[in-house]
Amino acid sequence: GRVSVPAPLRLAVVGCGAVAELYHLPAIAATESVELVALVDPALHRARTLAGRHGASHALPDASELPGLVDAAVVATPNRLHAAVASSLLRAGIHTLVEKPLARTTLECDEIAAAAASSGALAAVGHDFRWFPVAGFAKELFESRMLGRVEHVDLRQSQTGGWPSRTASSFSRDDSGGGVLLDFGVHMLDLLGWWLGGLHPSAYRDDAAGGVEAECEVDLDTGGGARVHVALSRRRTMRETFVVRCERATVEIGIFEPALLRISLPAGGAVEGDVPDDEFARAPILTVFRRQLEAFASAIRTGSGPVVSLADGRRAVALVETCYSMREPLRRPWDWPDALAAARTVA
Repeated sequence: GRVSVPAPLRLAVVGCGAVAELYHLPAIAATESVELVALVDPALHRARTLAGRHGASHALPDASELPGLVDAAVVATPNRLHAAVASSLLRAGIHTLVEKPLARTTLECDEIAAAAASSGALAAVGHDFRWFPVAGFAKELFESRMLGRVEHVDLRQSQTGGWPSRTASSFSRDDSGGGVLLDFGVHMLDLLGWWLGGLHPSAYRDDAAGGVEAECEVDLDTGGGARVHVALSRRRTMRETFVVRCERATVEIGIFEPALLRISLPAGGAVEGDVPDDEFARAPILTVFRRQLEAFASAIRTGSGPVVSLADGRRAVALVETCYSMREPLRRPWDWPDALAAARTVA
């Protein structure tokens, strides 16, 4: 049923790092259905600076002060705090959008789900790549079976060092829970599961050697019989597209950088284009995060399910967890056999 909430929703952002400053706060400013009331960060000077810049009336050091002050919150803290912060907010009846990954482990995901169930507050996960126009088109394309059954997927994706992190938490196993697979690959696994259904890892290799991985490779199978290969790197530039071979044609998909949609026929010839979306073309990231926020607010008002549910977020984390449990060292051309053996021992 419908939930009685004020218009606009009173919103807090918990965590004032780069993703909050660059993505969430501009989207909030562009969304009429929410009003930014509070910014929360233990680095209180940071919360105060952003509150002054964005017109929030409260800057707080701790999320425990939010009940009664806001209706909803965005959790944009380091990963190690997702479960504790989101669970506390949800138990207090505050609707919560949690940045990806939902948590570091499935156990932490389950803590969040239990908290949501205890109060009935709505919980959603910030897998924002689903809001890119090409991603939605790809889902419709594969579900329509226009190109026949999907047979093979090859994804090569870079996540090089351009992200302006405010802390080093993403490079700490304890803080982040993992490296490039959990930090960025979780987006890719969510998209592949959204497009193709259940995914089952069969092999996983990375270069973690006791730390967090900067490069990894994953082999998976889908319930429909397709084989999937994913390669991710923080070290080098890669193709940055999905190449999906179907029965009737092959489609190459770049979600954003590059935004690409190219369909190639087996006998030769290809058609290439994009998905028309004027708003996205003018301001891609702002549009994606604003639409995500509007969908979150709409789900709260109507009592409908979120676009990306806790179950969706947990599924992506479970895939990462399974991969880590079957970790083998990633063999590079420059690895001598004794170096590879040492890496296997550490891993």
